[in-house]
Amino acid sequence: MNVWRATSGAGVAIAIVLAVAWLSGWFEHKIGPDAPVAEQRLGDDGRETVAVELVSEPAVEWASGTVESARRTTVASRLLAKITEVRVAAGDEVADGDVLVLLDDRDLRARVQQAREAVTAAQAQRALAKVELERAEDLLKRGVASRQRFDQATTALQVANADVDRLTRALDEAQANLSHAEIRAPTAGRIIDRLAEAGDTVAPGQALLRLYDPSALRVESPVRETLAVKLTVGDRIDMKVSAIDQIVTGAIEEIVPYAEPGSRAMLVKTRLPDDRRLYAGMFARVAIPIGEKTRLVIPATAVERIGQLEFVTVLSAGAAARRMITTGERLKDGRVEVLSGLKVGEHVAAAGG
Repeated sequence: MNVWRATSGAGVAIAIVLAVAWLSGWFEHKIGPDAPVAEQRLGDDGRETVAVELVSEPAVEWASGTVESARRTTVASRLLAKITEVRVAAGDEVADGDVLVLLDDRDLRARVQQAREAVTAAQAQRALAKVELERAEDLLKRGVASRQRFDQATTALQVANADVDRLTRALDEAQANLSHAEIRAPTAGRIIDRLAEAGDTVAPGQALLRLYDPSALRVESPVRETLAVKLTVGDRIDMKVSAIDQIVTGAIEEIVPYAEPGSRAMLVKTRLPDDRRLYAGMFARVAIPIGEKTRLVIPATAVERIGQLEFVTVLSAGAAARRMITTGERLKDGRVEVLSGLKVGEHVAAAGG
């Protein structure tokens, strides 16, 4: 019984080893890591060919950055008051002057009315002082009134005029305070933060909303100081925003003349084109020129992909052969860099397959 159990256990172990080996692909034919693989002759099928070219092009270093707006605004209260209504939410777009928040203005309206009535009373008092001055002047000319009475009437009119001016300015101040109960957008933009709700009591200077102008987006990226010092405002460079998977070109608007001690990088701000798909806070990269780079290139359409492997059809002396290659960066003009597997001057089929 013990011998049978040992034999059975050994058989199970061997079966497990064989299963693991099969799942790992030990019994399958493999393509070695060294390129090229054994070429497969396909015959001369008359396909269009292109030459493998050696080109020298500007090289870049990609620096990570963040999409930000050049115009960011925090909307705050100028009064101590209770919020009665918040008319916007995060994501809303507003125009310059739109009403965003309403504050309780009952006491402010009462003050405006008091100031208006005070101005009316002062104007009535000024009118009376003017009549008194005219009467005193007439009596002085006829010799009935004294010079002192005339001087008193003149002074009374001057005081009345000063009271009207003072109370008019007080009315203007009360009306200005009343206008602050309607908090309006200082500029057109998109709301990104709503920091208060109806019913909250706010203090002067307390932030209520944050917004930015989506038409003034740019990429702010730290760039190595050795590269940043070679850039100038107005230089046009490429940028890639990962969220929309697109490369765009913009001009450098600002280079902050300060290198962070830890990273030894300077902040470079590059303007983005107007695109409704872009939002502040997105991740982006900028292509910083670093000189010239020589590389082999072929059209991207000439590459055939099978799983993780890449192949081209090499045509030579009327024969065709499939060869495995390794590619690198895809260029904007539809070509792709070849890292290994081809030599300059060789010809490949223009379309893979």
